[in-house]
Amino acid sequence: MAQQTPYPPPQYGSSPQKRGPLIVVGALVLVLLVLLGVLVLLVLRTGNEAPDSAPASAPKAVEFRRVVKVAPGGCASPASSSGGVVCGADGMAYTLGTVELDGKHVSEVAARDSNGSWVVALELDDEGGRLFEQLTAELAKQSPPANQLAIVVDDRVVSAPTVMSAITGGEVEISSGFTQQDAEKLAADIRG
Repeated sequence: MAQQTPYPPPQYGSSPQKRGPLIVVGALVLVLLVLLGVLVLLVLRTGNEAPDSAPASAPKAVEFRRVVKVAPGGCASPASSSGGVVCGADGMAYTLGTVELDGKHVSEVAARDSNGSWVVALELDDEGGRLFEQLTAELAKQSPPANQLAIVVDDRVVSAPTVMSAITGGEVEISSGFTQQDAEKLAADIRG
């Protein structure tokens, strides 16, 4: 006599349970999780970038050039330039050397109150600081006007301070008895 088991005997030749819909749903869930992860990464990455309108992020328009010659009244308007002569905001005509440092090395530009006197402060990256130190060390040994450093924005000299000594550390202060409004305007001009 055959003994009966509480379980039914296996059935051979019958089709297994259908797993197709379960696999499709699992794959869809996995795709949605991957898409969600990518979306979160994009949002976080975009949130960490500085907005394009941030003025201190990249003053690409600024150039630092040696002053070769200065002539009063040589410019019809402060914005005109011709024949290697760059006009200044002060109406002077500046003959300048080549670009020795540009805005890609400037990380910050701001007008600041420095003990009751307004200055324009520029912060340079490491390479810019090194280049600026070399440039100012050479300029400090020159006599006027060859000891001036022109700060040029969009083909216009916005300032041409006299360099008295090498400027180290990548932090530059331009001082000229500025009012707050003058310093803010010059900082805005340098930012471009």
